Amino acid sequence: MQKNHQQASRQLSGFFIGNSRIHISKIGWLGWFVLLLAGSSCQKNFLNKGPLAQYSDNNVWKDSALITRFVDGIYANIICIYDYPGNNYGYQNQGMLPADLTDEAKSNFQGSTPDLVNLGQYTPASNLFDNLWSYPTNTQTGVYENVRNCNLFLSHLGDMPLTESTRRQLTGEVLFLRAYNYQFLYAIFGRFPIIDSVLTIGDGLNKPRGTDADCVAFMLKDLDSAAAILPTQYAVSTDLGKPTKGAAWGMQCRLLLNQKRYAEAAAAAQAVMNLNIYQLFPDYAGMFYPDNDDNSEVIFNKEYGGDLSGQINNMDIYENSSFFTGFTGSPEDAPTQNMVDQYLMTDGLPWDQSPLYDAAHPYANRDPRLAASILYDGANWLGNVMDLQKGSAYNPSTGGGTVTGYLLRKFLNPAYVFYGNNTNYQNCIILRLAEIYLNYAECELQLGNAEEARKYVNMLRERPGVNMPDIPAGQMTWAAYVRERTVELAFEGERWADIRRWDMGPQLIGANIYGMTIQTVGGVRTYTRTLLEKRYFDPKMYLFPIPLAELNKYPAGQVLEQNPGW
Repeated sequence: MQKNHQQASRQLSGFFIGNSRIHISKIGWLGWFVLLLAGSSCQKNFLNKGPLAQYSDNNVWKDSALITRFVDGIYANIICIYDYPGNNYGYQNQGMLPADLTDEAKSNFQGSTPDLVNLGQYTPASNLFDNLWSYPTNTQTGVYENVRNCNLFLSHLGDMPLTESTRRQLTGEVLFLRAYNYQFLYAIFGRFPIIDSVLTIGDGLNKPRGTDADCVAFMLKDLDSAAAILPTQYAVSTDLGKPTKGAAWGMQCRLLLNQKRYAEAAAAAQAVMNLNIYQLFPDYAGMFYPDNDDNSEVIFNKEYGGDLSGQINNMDIYENSSFFTGFTGSPEDAPTQNMVDQYLMTDGLPWDQSPLYDAAHPYANRDPRLAASILYDGANWLGNVMDLQKGSAYNPSTGGGTVTGYLLRKFLNPAYVFYGNNTNYQNCIILRLAEIYLNYAECELQLGNAEEARKYVNMLRERPGVNMPDIPAGQMTWAAYVRERTVELAFEGERWADIRRWDMGPQLIGANIYGMTIQTVGGVRTYTRTLLEKRYFDPKMYLFPIPLAELNKYPAGQVLEQNPGW
């Protein structure tokens, strides 16, 4: 899919169906600017069309082009780690990465809502995830607005002037999207009200939460149905970003793994691998660059700037040092020393066991995925050698600094220009082959097949540009697997679900968080691990509380059940 301004201009700001507004995509200043340009030059028939924001119910479902654009709008509203209402970065209400809630990272802003979670002060009224639940009456786009749009599409299948092949294809896409939205909600809150039709006031809008078994079965059924319809690949570039059989099976694999249904999850992973479509990308860092969008490893991602989104993300503005961005709102997230310690030395040993470790040069001879994921003192970035001691230009003492001594490197674009329109169409990878390999390896470990697990873990270590030593035969331990998953999928948003599945909350969510204090004394650089925060964990935290705003929508006698302990 080409990512250009003309395509971005094709996005709708919304439809009006009857008297209710169905949000299609939020167009920022760039989108409106492009629409004006398109109207005056690129699209000569622009002024001959009806208003893009207003279509009647009858008009939409009788026009194949509008039907397709309606489905495109559901894609635009799916949630990934880059997404936040208003600026498309960080799906929490605070606009920060979910890594801040785990041992991976720490917010650079004291007193932020992630800090409330980390210190055990979070409540159902704290509003970290309000926008994710969002029933259709909310102004922000959330899961239930997306689900309503999926249900609305499915309710009109019989009315649509589409060819049978197009009808089947769009049905497969929408079933996948409904399951994806519910799966995102389920990963954070657990059980949810199962809504599979378009509700009206007469139907009673205050539905109870389904049982855990029913919620999982519903998502798996949608994914099964989608996989039966969707193709293994698409023939034209304009279909990039649409789900395939591999994406449906891959999301099933993730869901089944988190349910600890290891044999079924392994079978789903095997189904994806047996397609022989996906390959590990040979450049771990470059896999996330916009130049390599939709690369060979990507199974499903959110397309920015193309027909399925029209959006941009602001990762580079919010994660680079203020030295580059020019404002003190960056960087928002700081990788922890806990995370840095997970990267092995090039001899395959941990830093505190390897003869290669040099305290004066703590980042030398490390797994190359460290340099690809985290900016540390002395790293080269954007033509600069990063000086991250406190008070430097790259790590100022007041505003725009990093509290841990580290900056995020993963996801950032080394060709980004920090002036002009600041557009970034870099995709958000939601599912990639490396996760499937790791999911399969975890299942095989749990099923007692350590050598089969070792095979797939070693494939990741053998990736060109990584080239870490293989785990030797007979040494595929649980600890080795956890470390491998930690570094391979660092900051990609699955850490909380992993920790919950492993029941390692006390060790990893409630961990003591460390940073690196960097000093120069007598011309000698020193590095000292420093305790930054003693975090809190209670088992109730594995699931976040249902937002108070949602609980308050239910009248007396129709209570939306809160999660245990909240």
